[in-house]
Amino acid sequence: MKKINESFICINCWKEVSQAARTCRNHCPYCFVSLHVDEKIPWDRKTTCGGKMYPTAYEIRNWQLKICFQCKECGKIHRNKRADDDHVEKLDEYIKQYKEILY
Repeated sequence: MKKINESFICINCWKEVSQAARTCRNHCPYCFVSLHVDEKIPWDRKTTCGGKMYPTAYEIRNWQLKICFQCKECGKIHRNKRADDDHVEKLDEYIKQYKEILY
């Protein structure tokens, strides 16, 4: 299966988001919102849901920051590695803000 790594315009903050350097990006590095595009693997781009995904938590595993996302439409939860250019200094603030949208 071919990995799809593409640039996009964020559906939440409308900033232009470039391709990730070492991974396939699926969330905005500025506001952390993404579009539910992956089905089973984090780069397959096979889902038909299309809902907004919001960060709900994060953890450090094997010295890497993993961000947990949940889809507003279907409820799917998945984890994603932090990209090198993610603005994680605002992640706690966004998680609190987005929980009001999700719940």
